Amino acid sequence: MQRQITLHLVEGDSAPDLPVRFLGLDLSDYSSIKMYIVLDTGRRITRTVTPDDEDPELGSVAWQGGDLIRGQHSAEFEFVQVSDAKKFTLPQKYTIILDVRKDLG
Repeated sequence: MQRQITLHLVEGDSAPDLPVRFLGLDLSDYSSIKMYIVLDTGRRITRTVTPDDEDPELGSVAWQGGDLIRGQHSAEFEFVQVSDAKKFTLPQKYTIILDVRKDLG
C-alpha cells in the first residue's frame, strides 16, 4: 500500500540538507537524480540529489535561499538510468507534500 509522504519544514530554512533514502535502489546506477518541486504559487524549482559516498541508497538535497516559502507544495524525484538513459519518477502514485510552516523567529 502506497502512502502519501509529507515533509514538515520551516519557512526560510536553508539547512540542513534534506536526506532522502531510496530503499532498494543503488544511486550509482543513475546518471541524474532530480527533485522537482512545484510551489503552491505555481513556481517550479529543480534540485539535484547528491548520492552519499558510503550508503548507496542515501542521497541529499541542498536547499537554496528562498526555496522554502510558506505553503503546501508538491515534489517528486526523476531518475535517469546510466545503462540506457531511460527515465522514471518516484513516487509513482502520489506526489510528496512539502508542508512549510511560518518561522516563529
